[in-house]
Amino acid sequence: MGCPVNQSESAVLEALMTQAGFQETAGRAEVYIINSCVVTGSAAAEARRIVRQIKRESPEAMVVLAGCYPQVYHSGLAGQLPEADIITGVKDRRKLPELIRRRLAGGTDSARVLVEEHNDNDSFEAMPAKLAGHYRRLRPAVKIQEGCNEHCTYCIVRKARGRSRSLPAAKVLAQVRALLEQGHREIILVGNQLGLYGLDLGDTSLPDIIQAVSRLGDNFRIRLGYVEPMNVTEKLLSTVAENPQVCNYLYLPVQSCADRVLEKMGRRYRVDDFIHLVVRARELMPGLAIWTDLIAGFPGETSDDHQATMTIISKLALSRLHVFPYSARPGTSGAGLANNLPPDVKKVRAAQLRQLGRELTLSYHQTQVGQKERVLVEKIVTVETGRRYAEGYGDNYVPVSIPMADSAICRPGTLVTVRLKQVADHCLNGILE
Repeated sequence: MGCPVNQSESAVLEALMTQAGFQETAGRAEVYIINSCVVTGSAAAEARRIVRQIKRESPEAMVVLAGCYPQVYHSGLAGQLPEADIITGVKDRRKLPELIRRRLAGGTDSARVLVEEHNDNDSFEAMPAKLAGHYRRLRPAVKIQEGCNEHCTYCIVRKARGRSRSLPAAKVLAQVRALLEQGHREIILVGNQLGLYGLDLGDTSLPDIIQAVSRLGDNFRIRLGYVEPMNVTEKLLSTVAENPQVCNYLYLPVQSCADRVLEKMGRRYRVDDFIHLVVRARELMPGLAIWTDLIAGFPGETSDDHQATMTIISKLALSRLHVFPYSARPGTSGAGLANNLPPDVKKVRAAQLRQLGRELTLSYHQTQVGQKERVLVEKIVTVETGRRYAEGYGDNYVPVSIPMADSAICRPGTLVTVRLKQVADHCLNGILE
């Protein structure tokens, strides 16, 4: 569940369990591990729902609730969620397979809540490179940074993940090398505050590790996870622009385009800073796809603030919007803010932003018609007429559909060059170059 960092960690958990002798099953299982998210109230509610459903359908199974949700709220979960047999956080996950084995064997260790709090001495828990081959997604996410040094009033990530810490460059390269040897052709570098990569190490940075990863070969591409706007440097922009292996794509979560709202959120930039960043990025990278996150209905947000966000986002012609109605998270300073907006107001504003997002995505797709794009084929589909198409994503994260003229070229996991021909429903149609 949740962000690419969680997805990367879920792959590690799966690999650790497999290494310990457990086997994945598509049917009823003896052990279920839910790697949870806590960014929104709905994500936490979904984790609880899944745990309860599993225990209801498989009462004899062991259910493990792991991840960010119990890391933050473990003190109340033991009583709130008796269906969870083990409640653990984001630390010391390597111990989990052996703990589960002991419990299944009738071990006497009966503690249900096994969560270690964060402290300033937290280190980066690296995945052994030899486990990288267990990553089954075509586009694996490699966690190179964890934690956050910000104090945003709406966000619980710092409590869930602790302060920023980085994976040493040599270990990053070892993991990526192992994935490339397994045949992966896209590597996604991710973190909770990715732009801080290397700050704690002192001898590297995000631009530096991008360049180092790119030197591992030339038949793969690099995609960046989201980077907070205040952490984007000129060096990072020029690295993305000048390195042909880096995807023409940036994910810059702005949250709001009203200065007074940004200030209340504790964001360390203002609207003009974000506008300058987008303009500069597009100067260096024409056709760049830019995604963002927006929070609808933050406490005290006025109709003018909302309209300002709509207007500026529209003028900037961003490529895709991820919209979240404001969800107060207990334990954040924002949870006690006055002027919390009614749910129906948040719902309406979120709907308006999502509609704007659909219009902007369509507009961006239209600008890409006629362009040449590098596409990673992910799957082959057959339509009702019997025709077969290869589907995948371009460097700019646009979904692309390609008629299957040559099955030897368009295999899942291959990079192909495509000329984008027309906009279709939710994708672009293209032909092989």
